[in-house]
Amino acid sequence: MTEDDTFELPYRKSKVRQEIEEALKRQGISIERRISILNLDTSEQHYFDSYQEALDFMKGKKGRWYMTTPGIRYDREKVEKPKP
Repeated sequence: MTEDDTFELPYRKSKVRQEIEEALKRQGISIERRISILNLDTSEQHYFDSYQEALDFMKGKKGRWYMTTPGIRYDREKVEKPKP
């Protein structure tokens, strides 16, 4: 193997992590790897893969906007209803 060769181990989630992510998903919460921009007045949302893309989008925008880092995303429509 030379210095230029890269070796990556396959990424595998632990059983506990899978269980936690499934429980969060049932509550409408998921892991978001993109940058989110939210208009606080209209609830309009946009997602970007890079910080620079998000900044370019924001140029010339009016109103109250909030930019998040990658992290947790809550989606009310995906919340599972309790079974009777």
